[in-house]
Amino acid sequence: MGNSSVAKAARFARNGVEPLLVLAAVVVLRRFGLGGDVPLWAVALPLAGTTVWMQPQVQLRVAGGDTGRRLWLRIPVHILATTATMYIIGWGALLAVAHLHILTVHLRQSGSRAWKPAALASVTALAAGQLLVALGVLPSYVGGYSSHGLALLMAIGTATTARTLGRFVAEREQAEAASRLSEDRVRALVRDGSEVITMSDAAGDMTWVSPAARTMMGYQPEELRGRVMRGLFHPEDEMASQELFTRLLASDSTVEHSAEVRVRHANGSWHWHEIIARNMLAHPAVHAIVSHQRDITERREAQDRIAYAASHDGLTGLANGPTLHRDLERALAQGTRYQYPVAMIYCDLDGFKAVNDLYGHEVGDRLLQTVSHVLKRITRDTDTAARIGGDEFGVLLTRVRNADEALHVARRIVEGVASYGAVAGVRMSVGCSVGIALAYPGGSDAVTILRHATTAMQRSKRRGRNGATLYVEEEVSAPWM
Repeated sequence: MGNSSVAKAARFARNGVEPLLVLAAVVVLRRFGLGGDVPLWAVALPLAGTTVWMQPQVQLRVAGGDTGRRLWLRIPVHILATTATMYIIGWGALLAVAHLHILTVHLRQSGSRAWKPAALASVTALAAGQLLVALGVLPSYVGGYSSHGLALLMAIGTATTARTLGRFVAEREQAEAASRLSEDRVRALVRDGSEVITMSDAAGDMTWVSPAARTMMGYQPEELRGRVMRGLFHPEDEMASQELFTRLLASDSTVEHSAEVRVRHANGSWHWHEIIARNMLAHPAVHAIVSHQRDITERREAQDRIAYAASHDGLTGLANGPTLHRDLERALAQGTRYQYPVAMIYCDLDGFKAVNDLYGHEVGDRLLQTVSHVLKRITRDTDTAARIGGDEFGVLLTRVRNADEALHVARRIVEGVASYGAVAGVRMSVGCSVGIALAYPGGSDAVTILRHATTAMQRSKRRGRNGATLYVEEEVSAPWM
């Protein structure tokens, strides 16, 4: 209970300290004969009333929750009580500088809206005080018309100063409000945005990471701080990330750099990120490399699906004709550069039309898929197996040693197709005719070698199913079955 009472007394004294200091000053003035002839209680009474009025709970009780009403009561009462003290002790308008002090106090407490009630109360209080002096009700150390002129000047000065300070404070409030709004927007975007924002030093260490890392990547922001972002990149993308960082260090904040790399998330999975970054190390307010990252995995997967569909046969999953032609041109160029032969194998199924006519297209499609499995199993990763169209297939062999190696692959294809006695539960007899064309370094182009392989396949077909023909000036046949 004692501590509570002391705390309340301390708050009361703190809120009403100004009137108490004025009363002490009046006591000192009276000792030097400069405090007027009125009884001390007459001076202490308005000051005591001001002390009570300065208590927030009193103002709240009188004016309620209406802040505008409280403002128009608090400031005028404060000024009127102070003015009463000024005139009672005989100094009147000379002490009107106290009004400016009161104005600054309330500008700090209530903002720019305090200047209007302060100016109006000051002018009104000075006019009332001078009227009482003119009527002889109150004494004044400054007599005659000079007292009224001084009061007029003080009223004008106080009002104009109040207006100027009020506008100044209003402009500052608007600037602060705009700044807070901007900060709130930035904070909301950083907190709730889907992009991860990072700040890194010149060594690549992350000094700050936005909260979006938690939802997008599964990391707590503090887990990433102090780490090098490049350490999270996929090994295959390390070169691209290093190249991005090199470009950033070599540029300034006016240049924006971007890259698409795979980033390891907290659960160990790899996601494609688009990184857009600026070098703001020289910016006095930033001193960092700032990057924005967003997860583009779905977009990349969609692009990959589109690219795959454009370059592959939808039924068999093999490369399509245009892809085979492109890969053949590339293989021929590399063969010329590194001096090794390239082989083109052209395959056409024997008896496929009969299967389609007898069992329907569904079984025919299953047969084509079975052939594609044979080709995938036989070819290497560096080779290309393609469905050219209908029941025709092509196999590009890179880095073959000689014609015998190409003939060996052709034999495996023929045997592999013939080994499937049943497809989709239906027994059938289907063969394969194969044509082979070899291109030696600098000896042929893609169109020519494809034409040669097709010609060799047609010669095989004329000899009967399950044969292979190598395109040379003098034909070499290899009928195995």
